[in-house]
Amino acid sequence: MYHSSLPTASVSSLVTFFYQMRQNAMPQDQHGELLMPSGTGILGIHLQGRYEVSAWPFFQGRLPRIYLIGQQTTSYRLKVFQEDADIFGVALRPMAIWRLTRKPAHLFSNKPTPIPQVFDQNLIEKLETIPGVQSFEERIRLATELIEELQAQMDLTKTLVDHALDLIFEEKGCISTRELCKQLHVSERHLQHLFRQQVGVSPLQYARITRFNSIFVEFTRAEEPRDLPFLTSFFNYYDASHFFKDFRVYSGESPSQFHLEKFALLKELVENQPYLTQVQASAKNPK
Repeated sequence: MYHSSLPTASVSSLVTFFYQMRQNAMPQDQHGELLMPSGTGILGIHLQGRYEVSAWPFFQGRLPRIYLIGQQTTSYRLKVFQEDADIFGVALRPMAIWRLTRKPAHLFSNKPTPIPQVFDQNLIEKLETIPGVQSFEERIRLATELIEELQAQMDLTKTLVDHALDLIFEEKGCISTRELCKQLHVSERHLQHLFRQQVGVSPLQYARITRFNSIFVEFTRAEEPRDLPFLTSFFNYYDASHFFKDFRVYSGESPSQFHLEKFALLKELVENQPYLTQVQASAKNPK
């Protein structure tokens, strides 16, 4: 079971969407549900049980009960053993972790960090109240109030990285670091440093994730046989082998091996409101 909700305008500078995801316990030999990088950070709060993650080579094991994770750069598997797991999550905009923690965002990339290592006790106690309420809507209300409180202490003036992200989203990731630097009148070295600090990955990595998410949604919607030459050309891949390489990195399989029907959760996530492109869609809304 998965459902999501867009944030109110009051927190849209930091939040892409809220979600709740419940998964029944799996057999020990099951590989788990496949998920892919979405270009968002996550504040996750377990309501019941625990999800386990296999994100080789970055992380293997049970997620903390309440955690913060930055950009994910590879596909990963979610597993649930022993008991059902239910989680409430806040999908964060690309720079939100840097703004919330005032720490370099790369410290959180591919790394689920327990909340006590990030925030003070007062904030932890407020987060602890979220599992105690009964409805998804009430959890969103509490999370929104908390983020509004934190946001009131922030400077949300757009930075150079904000402008770079706008260009990446506008082009659906089909833009090079060199072209970003040309349009922003900045050196590649400086932009790479700022992205590492404020987003957690390089501009090239973030553009690749954005581009793949866009083409993957089109790929899953296209009827077979798919016109891969057209899709890869439209999304500025050099050739099919270039696309195949990204497909393996972000999905763990080749396009010919991949069948969405094998992954019930991923199918649910991409068919209606594709979570992989929600960060791009939300960027079109004025901050």
